[in-house]
Amino acid sequence: MGLFKRISDIISANFNDMVEGYEDPEKMLRQAIREMEDAIATAKPDVVRAMASEKNVAKELASNEAQVTVWTDRAETAVKAGDDDLARKAITRKREYEKIAAALRDQHEAAVEASQTLRRQLEAMQAKLKDAQRRLGTLTARQKAAQVRAKAAQSQAGLTPELKQDAFDKFDRLARKVEMAEAEAEAFSELARNERQAEDVADDIESSGEFSDTEAELLELKKKLKRKK
Repeated sequence: MGLFKRISDIISANFNDMVEGYEDPEKMLRQAIREMEDAIATAKPDVVRAMASEKNVAKELASNEAQVTVWTDRAETAVKAGDDDLARKAITRKREYEKIAAALRDQHEAAVEASQTLRRQLEAMQAKLKDAQRRLGTLTARQKAAQVRAKAAQSQAGLTPELKQDAFDKFDRLARKVEMAEAEAEAFSELARNERQAEDVADDIESSGEFSDTEAELLELKKKLKRKK
């Protein structure tokens, strides 16, 4: 079962399903709540790290894009001054920053996706926890009422008081409680291990063909500036 499938099972768990024959559904629900609280506490640092990574990559991307603009302007200035050597150097630097920016764009998209996914999962878990806490209050009240009814009925019948499963009026069956607890522990453990790593911001600049590409761009820059005159 994949990570996101397991997390989905946790989030979509239906508290209306109660484990058949379980003697203390209130105790079971309290345990489920404790485990969800632990899972949320574990997930929060991952969400914070993902959001911080997204912001850092965005800043680095903006910085490199700004450098592309700077070196483009310097290349144009050099051409206007008739300094082709300086223009070539400026174009080469501009192309380096363009490659870095391209790599960072891909990295930023991945960081945004990871951050949004983790935030949605955390919000879903928090909503699930509130639902379980609400149901616990209802379960406690119904269980006490059921115990009173069962004891009264059995006392009238001369039977030893015994709280039967039916006395709970088949309170909302807890959804696959054991599977949910196991899936929760496994999913969030894997989530912590699989924090997205920041990719290298740039590949090695290819040396072959770089000079000819620079020359071609220099000619295009000269043509563009000539048309502006």
